[in-house]
Amino acid sequence: MDPSQIATDTLEYLKTGIQSLVADISREPAWRALTDPATPAAHVQAVMREIYAEIAAYQPDVIEATIAVIGQFPRSLDPKTVRAMLVHQAEEWDHGEMAVRDYAGLGNREADVRGGHMTTTAFATAAFWRMLAHKRMPYAYLGAIYLFEGLTPLVTGLIKGHLTGKGFGPSTLEYIEFHSTEDIRHAKVIDAMVRRVVQQYPHCAAEVKFGFDAFRQVYPLPGWRAAALRAVMAGTAQVA
Repeated sequence: MDPSQIATDTLEYLKTGIQSLVADISREPAWRALTDPATPAAHVQAVMREIYAEIAAYQPDVIEATIAVIGQFPRSLDPKTVRAMLVHQAEEWDHGEMAVRDYAGLGNREADVRGGHMTTTAFATAAFWRMLAHKRMPYAYLGAIYLFEGLTPLVTGLIKGHLTGKGFGPSTLEYIEFHSTEDIRHAKVIDAMVRRVVQQYPHCAAEVKFGFDAFRQVYPLPGWRAAALRAVMAGTAQVA
């Protein structure tokens, strides 16, 4: 098959995967609670607090592991493509800090998410990216990062309006506001990146798809479910 067609088919597979995941998210109880006007603001804030803590925990490991994975691409890869990958990671560098600031803006202590123990789901997310580096699977990184960058602007764009009605403002929506706009550009960058790499290395298409499917096993729904459960348990403990 023509390499260009293989690249087109691979991107179609990834886009279909994003659409399927968005449909799954829309049916998720945690998502329905966050977007239901009847849900108490205190509960929405508690769930988002846990989601921000999740992001703050895994993000540094994702950056470090991804930079290592990028270094594992064949040296025949166009240096401009490598540069685009590294610039993208540089632009992601402080996004965990955004989540920390939003976490603190909700009335929590930054110290609680700095140097504390990871949740099991944050650990699993971080471990996925570490495993890509350990197993030397750079092409799988492309599928996984497509999920990250393709899903985030959609989800943050959809949730933003619901949060502003639940007591969220500039000090608690930095991460959401930024990603609902900036990641639209990032998604286009990743789209072009996948096309260029698969056209140059058509044999990598299966690994790209594997990366998407494998990352979907740990992100984002397991983390959201765990965050919602922790929010409920914290509320129960406070009542007791």
